[in-house]
Amino acid sequence: MKYPCWLILLPVIGCSLPAPTPPAAEFLLADAGSTYWVQSGPRGISARTSPLIITSANNRFYEVYVGEVTRSYDDALFTREPIYSRDLLTGREKLLWEERRVADWEKAYLSRNPEARLLDPDEGGDDVNTAATAESDILAVVGPYILYDRRVLLERDDFQQSDSSRGAIDIRSGAPVALASLVRDSSLLGEGAVRERDEVRWRHSGYDVIARWDEERAESEVVLRDRRGHEWPLGYVTARLPRIFWLDEPRVDTRVRTALSAAFDDARADDIDTQLVMNPGVRYPASVIQ
Repeated sequence: MKYPCWLILLPVIGCSLPAPTPPAAEFLLADAGSTYWVQSGPRGISARTSPLIITSANNRFYEVYVGEVTRSYDDALFTREPIYSRDLLTGREKLLWEERRVADWEKAYLSRNPEARLLDPDEGGDDVNTAATAESDILAVVGPYILYDRRVLLERDDFQQSDSSRGAIDIRSGAPVALASLVRDSSLLGEGAVRERDEVRWRHSGYDVIARWDEERAESEVVLRDRRGHEWPLGYVTARLPRIFWLDEPRVDTRVRTALSAAFDDARADDIDTQLVMNPGVRYPASVIQ
């Protein structure tokens, strides 16, 4: 890449400058299903990927995940998927939400079958007369709020009942939140963020991170930009409004960094580091976030 340069007392008409060096940066970028640990500097840009779902509230980091609870009887099966949070620093887990109807259906079954025997987890099968399931999916994490989808199904030999809906939970209290109220919460963009149409820009110490919504792909392109306007494309994430957690300025506490690193590595599905650029003179691949 060539850039114009100013000439002083030299009888030449132009010169070639080396490619710009990416700014020093370190942050976490997260969408609804993955977290990317991005590091940038003179040696290039790298991003590690983990299926960790992370958010923060009240200056603390939390992992958010869906569990599974199955209770089996000789002729019945009850399964539900609660949503939990875990404080990364203390390890303390908290039940945020679970579908109560499965428990109610199990109580009704036991009232009709008082001699039913609860089986060990490795016992039981799918050939039952009664099956109740509740499935949960985390759709997005926006600020301190978790958006989820839930589906319930009750099947008996002569009867079937199902239902589905979406909801939101405040991770700080576990209380339900009206979806309409989230639209009015200006804090959801995060610190230093400015929104203009389909672009969100986070201005930080010496650099910007930009998320540009691509309607055709239904994804956001994420770009790192220095103060001179040079840009480095990082890739695409599934969220229209990804979450960013700064690790460089101010630098996170050592204990917090250790807890983040442990949670990140524990959740990783693929232990491969992707390098965007090894030195300022090479050509940049299209994406570091895959």
